[in-house]
Amino acid sequence: MVMDYLKRRAEEKCSEPHLECPEWVSSKNASFRAWQYVEQLRNEKALYIKRHDKAKDFSKKGAYLIKGSEVAAALGVSRASLNNTSNYSPYFRRYLNEVNAELEVAKEEKLKKAKKEPSRGSIRSSKSQLFTANTELKRKICELEAKKVEELVLYAFDQLPLPVKKKLGLD
Repeated sequence: MVMDYLKRRAEEKCSEPHLECPEWVSSKNASFRAWQYVEQLRNEKALYIKRHDKAKDFSKKGAYLIKGSEVAAALGVSRASLNNTSNYSPYFRRYLNEVNAELEVAKEEKLKKAKKEPSRGSIRSSKSQLFTANTELKRKICELEAKKVEELVLYAFDQLPLPVKKKLGLD
C-alpha cells in the first residue's frame, strides 16, 4: 500500500513538466546556475508579494525585485562578468528585466486589490455581507424562539393532570 503510493508519487514527479531553459543558458558556464537561481528567487519574491498587501511592505525594492548583484553574490561569480562581460550577459540582463517587470506588475495588482478592499483586521467579510448575514440570523432566531414557545406550551398542557384537562375541555 505504501509502496504503491510512493510509486505513484514518483510517476507524478516524472510526468511533471520541467522548466525549459532558454537558448542562451549553458551548463558550461555560470548562466545555467544563474538562470536556476533567478527562477528560485522568482518563486520566493512572488510568494512575498502574495503574502503582503501594504504599500510599506514594498518600500524596499529588494523585498520583491531581483538584483543582478544579488545573483552574482549567491553564485560566487563576479557581478561584472555575470551582467556585462560574458557572452550571455545581454540575454541574462534582458531575462532579469523581464522577471522584474513581471514581479512589479504582480506587486501593483496586489496593491490595487488591497486598496479596493481595505483591510478590516481579522474580519474577512465585507460590511454588506455581514449586514445580510446578521438580518438572516435575526430572522432565524425569531422563528426558533416562536417554535420553542409553542413546544413549551404543548409540554405544559401535556403535564397537566387529567382532571384539570377535563375541566378545561382539552381531553
